[in-house]
Amino acid sequence: MLLTKKASYGLIAAAELVRVPDGEPVSARCIAEKYDLPSPFVEKILHELKTAGIVDAVQGRYGGYRLILRPEEISVRDILVGLGESLELVGCLTAEAQGCHIRDACPTRSLWQQINHRFVSLLDSLTLADVANP
Repeated sequence: MLLTKKASYGLIAAAELVRVPDGEPVSARCIAEKYDLPSPFVEKILHELKTAGIVDAVQGRYGGYRLILRPEEISVRDILVGLGESLELVGCLTAEAQGCHIRDACPTRSLWQQINHRFVSLLDSLTLADVANP
């Protein structure tokens, strides 16, 4: 699995929302400027996190985005899945791999399933609080 820029920027943006006192909203532009990221891309990412139910948007002059839940209640997996990221480490574990001609006879498939399960469990155990305050 290779994390996309969207996943990386999404974790950065969500971690930045944790650092804001009293859950005040932060604009995508402020986050983008702080980390030298493309503002339209950060806006798109935060919109996806809003659709996923992780952040909400506050309209108006001092509006922006803020977390809906406490950082301890949001896993890294929640963020990645909310951004549509695949969590499979190898292609043969994806739904699209149903056509693999050695799927049932593959000697390594079980190993990859075990590794992938542990990886996803790790993503579940790490929270946004862990990301924001390592």
